[in-house]
Amino acid sequence: MISKYFNLIPFAENDLDLKASAEIKVIDGHVNFHFCLKGDLSPIYIQRDNGKMNRVIGLWTQTCFEFFILNKTDGEYFEFNFGSDSSWNCFIFNSYRSELTEYSDINIDNIVIKSEDELFTLHCRFELNKLGHNFEDLSNLRVSPTCVLSCEDDKTYYYSNKHPDTSPNFHHPDSFEDLIP
Repeated sequence: MISKYFNLIPFAENDLDLKASAEIKVIDGHVNFHFCLKGDLSPIYIQRDNGKMNRVIGLWTQTCFEFFILNKTDGEYFEFNFGSDSSWNCFIFNSYRSELTEYSDINIDNIVIKSEDELFTLHCRFELNKLGHNFEDLSNLRVSPTCVLSCEDDKTYYYSNKHPDTSPNFHHPDSFEDLIP
């Protein structure tokens, strides 16, 4: 088993009283994503889980939890988006900020969401081999978890493991960390 835990930090100071974290685990050929928000969730727009697990483009325009997985040998990477209502999508990029291309060779149908007053969690899992042979060698993988939090008064906050750019940029190459140190 490989496991990597992240405390997510805001791009800019904010008034939110919460802790955001994420974890990626690779167990028996499956990738497991886990996101957690703890604290006062009342200012955050969290949609009710619709149970449909449908694919939606543009989830990043609302409260959204994201994982990026990059193959450091060729720069190809995937972006996974998860809405608070169990909607999701996956995109593939050939290189940094190349054309947004929906990746159709994967289906995620096991998103588990728990939402309480001061705790929100999202978990899902899929087979690593669905990403193709370039992503089989775990020592070549770099990852970056992020989230976009849409809040009251039309404020949006951006959380990530790192913020290496002068504006929120979840695709920045320096945001990624080796899955295996």
